[in-house]
Amino acid sequence: MKLKKLISLVIGLGVLSSVAIIYFYIIQKDFTKQHREFLLSLNAFKSTHIDLEHQILQSSIYSYQNQDEMAKNISSLESDYRILLESQILKDNTYIQIRDKLQGLEKDLKKHIRNTQNYLMLNASVKNSLVFLSNYIEEANFLKEENTELFRHSWQILKNFNDAKLMQDIDYINRKNFLLSSLSKDEKVQDFISSFNLHSNFLIKNYPPYIQTTKSILSDNTRENLEEIKKEFSNLALSDFKALDIFASILFSVFIFSLFFIIILFLKYLRENKKLQKTTASLEYSLTHDQLTGLQSRAAFENKLQKTAKPHLLLANVDSFKCINDIYGNDVGNIVLQELANIIKTEFSNKKNTSVFRLGGDEFGILFDDIKSQDAFELAIKLEKKISDHTFLIYELSLHLRVSIASNFIAPILENTDLALKHLKQDYTTRVLEYSEDLNLKTNVEENMNIVEHIKLAIKNDNIIPYFQPIINLKTNKIEKYEALVRLRLADGTILEPFRFLEISKKSSYYHYITKAMIEKTLKMAKEYPKYRFSINISMIDILDAKLLNMLCDTLKANPDVANRLDIELLESENLQNIEAVQDFISTIQKYGSKVLLDDFGTGYSNFSYFSDLDIDLIKIDGSIVREIESDKRKLHMLKSIHSFSNGMNMKNVAEFVESKEVANLLYEVGVDYAQGYYFGKPLEHPLDSDEVLI
Repeated sequence: MKLKKLISLVIGLGVLSSVAIIYFYIIQKDFTKQHREFLLSLNAFKSTHIDLEHQILQSSIYSYQNQDEMAKNISSLESDYRILLESQILKDNTYIQIRDKLQGLEKDLKKHIRNTQNYLMLNASVKNSLVFLSNYIEEANFLKEENTELFRHSWQILKNFNDAKLMQDIDYINRKNFLLSSLSKDEKVQDFISSFNLHSNFLIKNYPPYIQTTKSILSDNTRENLEEIKKEFSNLALSDFKALDIFASILFSVFIFSLFFIIILFLKYLRENKKLQKTTASLEYSLTHDQLTGLQSRAAFENKLQKTAKPHLLLANVDSFKCINDIYGNDVGNIVLQELANIIKTEFSNKKNTSVFRLGGDEFGILFDDIKSQDAFELAIKLEKKISDHTFLIYELSLHLRVSIASNFIAPILENTDLALKHLKQDYTTRVLEYSEDLNLKTNVEENMNIVEHIKLAIKNDNIIPYFQPIINLKTNKIEKYEALVRLRLADGTILEPFRFLEISKKSSYYHYITKAMIEKTLKMAKEYPKYRFSINISMIDILDAKLLNMLCDTLKANPDVANRLDIELLESENLQNIEAVQDFISTIQKYGSKVLLDDFGTGYSNFSYFSDLDIDLIKIDGSIVREIESDKRKLHMLKSIHSFSNGMNMKNVAEFVESKEVANLLYEVGVDYAQGYYFGKPLEHPLDSDEVLI
């Protein structure tokens, strides 16, 4: 009797705790949803505000900027603010102070929007006048011969206008010197002066409010206020989460306690053979099936493959699945995998001699027994289209996936299919690929392995060597500096250029040793040739390598006479994503007297943004622009713009890949400071004794 009461009591306690857990789960889920929605709305508002500021900053620098996008962001800013105020969580009394602070931003927001709208009008009119003056002066060819002083003066006025706009400084403008005049009675000259002064007067009048409005917008403290609100909200939410955690812990403890006693009481009534069967079945299932998706596991695949007479494998992999986990969390990622598994399983459920597996992570396998290669390929195309057209609705999120699918029937099945899939991942235009020996995938792998062995042997035998290419001062026609370019010398004396081995080395454990060897040997060469400066290329990988940086700093500190003749070239094409780390590196290097260059300028999307965050001394204009300036007017215009911009920021500039006399002369005419390329000299093992160069 007592046992029955105990059982009833424990069961009742378990049921109550289960109901409480379900209730708690509902509360917790709703609270978490509201918390997430508020933070998403807050981040959206902040992101729109930042985007608008960045666009205004860009438009104040560049001559061409899509103002429609800024107008759209102004509308989004107001919409995001209203959505933020209407967040469900702010209706709770606990967060009423957050709502009050958000409402307090409305006045400043309206002022910010008014300023921005005013800026758009001013910016459009200022840019139109600047563009008109630039084109107007360029088309005034008659002034070049008949009135050169007037022509020069007009260009100087335009330059000062541009400098004032670029530097956001009204001091560049002097009303007395900004109007043209001439005693010439030539009607064309007077017409030119009249039109020019009309726009000049307009700019003089509108520049002060334009610059003041720009500064007012960029000095807006909304971001700081949002950060304070976010911090205060997080502190309040943390308290709520802690309370929920305590409640959950109590419920979980009660549930575990009840469950523990229920198991103990009921185990006494179970037969040993039933327990054994249940345990055995569970173990067998876990060995052959994936717990998350319910599909057969990799172990089951390997077993099935051995028993398949004519195997043909489709290997499907989700593109950029890591981004889903990083952005939305593993819970969303797991649900995506479950739904994706259901799609694949449903697609092949009616196909005979077909098995579906989860081979690991976001990779799925479909194994056929005796199917035509063309049929399998068509099924792969159909599956890829079905997945790409499917909308994954999860936690009110709408997600779309792209998958890459490799098809193969050539043994070894899995290895070859995986090679095809890796090859496919490098091609963004193709989604489905069938393995073929003609692809030479194994050859590529073997070549990469051979390159790694060459790198390993070269490091061991001190065959990582620098070649030095001269950099010419276009004003003096003299060599002032050499850039150290890495080379690898094979055992037979063959010299490999960096495109053959450098990228592969970055994916191995040997890249550190290559950079270290280049630093040591370049500094040694700098000691032998004290009349030249030398530059070394440093990548983001090097900047994040603490040991390498310590070695570089120790070397520079010990050799001050070399340090002040050393330039560090940052490879912009490698994406300098950690701005804080890069600036710390620059500050450290500059303390020793070294200068810092931004290499490959003109190849990335964020070139100009670096100047607001990084203390760069020089820039190198990328060869993709330089080599075509003679034949492509747009490239020439880009080069002139970069030159003008860098000069405005007191930076020297170097043009790369100069391969002809015509290009060299054109660079000189533009005013570029330095040039480098095969026209002046190919990379050599040692710098030249003479610094004279003929152009």
